[in-house]
Amino acid sequence: MAIDNYTRDEFGRRLNQVVSPSRPIISIEHLVGRDDQLKRIEKALYAPGRNVFIFGERGVGKTSLAATAANQWQSSDSEYIDISCAPDSTVKSIVANIASQAIGFKWSSQTKTVERATFGFKWLSYSLGSEISPTDFSEKIKSIGDALEVLKEVEAVHSETPVVVVDEVDRIESEKEIDFLADLLKQLGDKRVNLKFIFTGVGSTLNEILGAHRSAIRQLETIELPRLSWDARWDIAIKALSEFGLEIPRSIYIRLAAVSDGYPYYVHLLVEKLLWVIFEKDSYKKVVDWDDYFEALDHAIHGITAELARPYEQAINQRSQDYEPVVWSTSADIWQGAYLSDMYNLYKSIIAQLEDEPLLPYQKYSTRVRNLLKPENGAILIKGAKQGNYTYKEKMIRGYIRMQAEANRVEIIDKEAEATIKNYVRVPAKNTGYFKSKPPKGLG
Repeated sequence: MAIDNYTRDEFGRRLNQVVSPSRPIISIEHLVGRDDQLKRIEKALYAPGRNVFIFGERGVGKTSLAATAANQWQSSDSEYIDISCAPDSTVKSIVANIASQAIGFKWSSQTKTVERATFGFKWLSYSLGSEISPTDFSEKIKSIGDALEVLKEVEAVHSETPVVVVDEVDRIESEKEIDFLADLLKQLGDKRVNLKFIFTGVGSTLNEILGAHRSAIRQLETIELPRLSWDARWDIAIKALSEFGLEIPRSIYIRLAAVSDGYPYYVHLLVEKLLWVIFEKDSYKKVVDWDDYFEALDHAIHGITAELARPYEQAINQRSQDYEPVVWSTSADIWQGAYLSDMYNLYKSIIAQLEDEPLLPYQKYSTRVRNLLKPENGAILIKGAKQGNYTYKEKMIRGYIRMQAEANRVEIIDKEAEATIKNYVRVPAKNTGYFKSKPPKGLG
């Protein structure tokens, strides 16, 4: 194997301790680029009655940040409570699940739980004695006042400094339940219940998630989580590879950082695939090369969730065979939306890198872009706030689109990257990816 001193089993286990594409990060040593947000959360949790709400686009690492912060704050006498919301979640079901987890943790530990839970406790003693499910327990909660009393008991019985993570609040469909949740938070602060909550939700603003229900705003430290900074992206790669005695050249880690588009999921996935590629080489090596990178990129593309891959495939698999470079061009400065003229300029740059691929005139190109709004074409785009402006329906797909372009040795360098990256290195083209393009001209 190309990495010394590891069996396959040892390597696989160690690898998944240093990268985590499929599950949230829970330890501070593996959470990169979020130091400022962690400090803000810590300060907020020190404040009586203050809770935390982390929001941002899908895939930026909200759950990992929440889990790491909760793990830091939670006292060692128990684990933090972790709740995932669903479309039909209610305040009652959330509170019942919190109580159930609190009881479960205590029953599994060597403490005097029974004594504490049966002395002066109405709700938890009932749950313990009856051994009822969270669903059954939620039906016993008739009001916000009941929910508040349950949480008071959870605070008393769970641990010295209990923390609850409530993930994906945005999935709750009922506005009424969001209103109840805001009211409960307000009452937790007013009644001095020292049970700390860290919420997460997908949205560009808190208003998108809570709507008009802002009565709890003074009880919330709101943290908008952006994409990873450039240095955080390549720091993840450099650190993970160094754990196995490997070096990655600057030119490669910059490309990896660019194609990931700032999403931790893509960074971790690419690094995971890269390490497996190197491990399975026949001979020992110390430095990552371009062949390793592009092989890992191909593996990463095939490992991406169908939620992102399917719209892309729908978009490019049209009667006309010229859609794929058009789709790639939609990734021009798209984080805040891109104008058709900017996308067309990127499209011309892409065509210049492809051999024997005709350039669509602006009118035909515009029609192709507008077709990408239709469900039968993947519906990857939606109209922006201004005329001629488009953005992605699911912003995380931009990274996937850029990975597909990169697999075809098509470089997409936006204004942000040009301002950040100096001495950008070009590499030879290779015929891979969905498009199966020929080597671009003038590279090598």
